[in-house]
Amino acid sequence: MESICRPLGTRSPRPDLVTYTPRPLAPVRMFTIPYAGADATMFASWVDYLPDSVEVTAVRLPGRGARTGEVSLTDPAQLSAMVAELVLESDDGRPYVFFGHSIGAMIAFDTVRDLRRCGHTMPSLLALSAVPPPQGGAFARACQPILISDQPWRQLGLTDLLPPEVFRDQGAMAAFGPAMMADLLLALQHRYVHEAPLDCVLSVFGARDDTLVAVESLSNWQEQTTRPLRLRTYPGGHLYVHEALPSLLTDLSTDLRSTVGAFS
Repeated sequence: MESICRPLGTRSPRPDLVTYTPRPLAPVRMFTIPYAGADATMFASWVDYLPDSVEVTAVRLPGRGARTGEVSLTDPAQLSAMVAELVLESDDGRPYVFFGHSIGAMIAFDTVRDLRRCGHTMPSLLALSAVPPPQGGAFARACQPILISDQPWRQLGLTDLLPPEVFRDQGAMAAFGPAMMADLLLALQHRYVHEAPLDCVLSVFGARDDTLVAVESLSNWQEQTTRPLRLRTYPGGHLYVHEALPSLLTDLSTDLRSTVGAFS
């Protein structure tokens, strides 16, 4: 099978995959991608909410967490191609699903499109959280003021972008900030290319008070799938995923059950 990914060279470090609680006999793999500035450890606790029939494998991006000090990736096309290669290299024949939050959702969507171009099996479920549909370019427009402003993020009303504890700790802000800015560049440089809708189940999740993603825009994700869209919203802002995690994963489990049949 011809690779979908262009020769990427060795100048940029590749993402890698980490499975915090291996479940090699689980019938379903879930690939997860974190939000801007965050690291793969945000998914370490997900096994506490999901049944044993799902193995959670997180995409670990350079420039954050255990890979702090490495160069972050700011080319969205290059990054999605790299993640697609990881999926191809790790394919063990099990059905798989994707979950991404915010920037991670954008990467997940592009990765699935890359996989389709090479003829790879589509995910049984693509779950996207806190991201507007790509065809309008809304996410890039929302990120641009943050990158060019000289005002503190608090004054921009964008504290929703980071966990509250980061703003209270200068050390945490110094560690979180560079990866955050790199990921905002990912969003700013993202270019949507019209393609046929994906032939896979698409579940979209959002927050009712998100300052970056208009909740009323989420229904427009229907244009990106041939299947009926599944849409759910929760109280909270852009990082609702932390406060609403039990509810979110209960709903995600319901979608997995109906789509993949992974639960006994």
